[in-house]
Amino acid sequence: MFGLKTTLKALFCGALVLASVSATPVAELPNVGITAEFPNAIAGLTPDLISGEANKLKVTFRNSGKTDLKVNLIIGTVAESDDFDNVIRNLTAYRYGTTLKAETTLILPYTIKMEHASREVGLTLMADIVDSSKNHFPVLVYNSTVNFSEPIQSWIDFQLIFLYVLIAGVFAAIGMFIKDSMAPETKKTTKKAPTMTPEEREAALEKMKVLDEDWIPEHHKKSPRVVKRR
Repeated sequence: MFGLKTTLKALFCGALVLASVSATPVAELPNVGITAEFPNAIAGLTPDLISGEANKLKVTFRNSGKTDLKVNLIIGTVAESDDFDNVIRNLTAYRYGTTLKAETTLILPYTIKMEHASREVGLTLMADIVDSSKNHFPVLVYNSTVNFSEPIQSWIDFQLIFLYVLIAGVFAAIGMFIKDSMAPETKKTTKKAPTMTPEEREAALEKMKVLDEDWIPEHHKKSPRVVKRR
C-alpha cells in the first residue's frame, strides 16, 4: 500500500552497517510484536507533529519467544503522503543496544525533531532486532501518515517585551541628550543699581536724617543754654 518493500530497501541500504549483518539468511523470524504511539495524539485522528520541536514517540516491544533478543536501533524516513517511495528526509537513527528478554515487554522512546511546512506526510520507522546468533532482522515499527504544523505563538512574549522596553529606553536617552545639546544656553542677567542725581541723593540723606532723629526725646534735641557768670 505504501511501497513498503522499496522503503525498507532504502532504509537499510543507507543506515545499517552492512558489515554487521549476517550473510546467511535466517528462516525463522523472531516472534516480536511492536506498537508505536504518540502520547499526545488523539485516538482515531492523524497524529500532529510540531515543526522544529521534539515530538515524542513511545515504542513497545513484546518478545513472545523463548530466547533473548536485542533492540539495536530505530531508523526512519519522512516521505510524501501519497507516495511513501518518494522520501523527503531521513530521520536520526537512535542506537539502543537494549536487551529484550524472552516473554517480556520493553518500552523505548523515539524523538522526531525536524523543520517542515504545515502539511501531511508519510512516516516510516524500522527497528533492527538482533538474536542470540547475531542475526539482524528489520522489523516495521510505524508506517502511516502524520501532520506537521507550525508551533503555536504566544501572545505574550516576555523576552520580546523586554527587548522593546530596552530599545525604547535607549532611544529616549538619545532624544534627551540631543534635546539638551540643542537647547540654547540661558544667560544670567544682573540688574544694575539705579543711579541718582545729586539732588535726589541730598534729599534722601535729609529724609534719613529726619527718620533717625524721631526716637530722640525733644528735651535732648534743644541745645543747652550757657549761663554766663559775672
